[in-house]
Amino acid sequence: LAEMNEDESINIQNAMFAWFLTRRQQGRMWVDVQDVSTTNAILARNGITYDNMAKYSPQEIAKILEVDAIVKGTFDTDKPMSDGASLALGVLVGFWGATNKATINMFIYNAADGRAIVNYNKTVAGSVGSTTDQLINIVMRKASRRIPYTKPKV
Repeated sequence: LAEMNEDESINIQNAMFAWFLTRRQQGRMWVDVQDVSTTNAILARNGITYDNMAKYSPQEIAKILEVDAIVKGTFDTDKPMSDGASLALGVLVGFWGATNKATINMFIYNAADGRAIVNYNKTVAGSVGSTTDQLINIVMRKASRRIPYTKPKV
């Protein structure tokens, strides 16, 4: 179970990094974001693991990573209904149930003082066939209004 959580954590990191990178390439984000493999390698070299990360403050982690800010938080998903059940319900009564739900509680911390500069808490529901990556895109699109490093789409 712990290994599954760690794998899911890395998948979420990669999906969020891809989101940030896309915005950067579009010119809609004006800061660089450190890639996941570099971040995780630096943390591992410093003895920080998935299991002991909570022992470190955001300011300590930012100092170790040599970054100006860090994104930290939780991303919980659940699947209240299988895709098959949602399809059956849609055919029978015309209602397509949510097959995926994600809740994000994201913070962006300033490295200089460890202060939270952004907090975003949101739950979104996916539909038939939605993936974690798609849910992250939905949440991050909504969260981008609160992220000081992004520009609105023109």
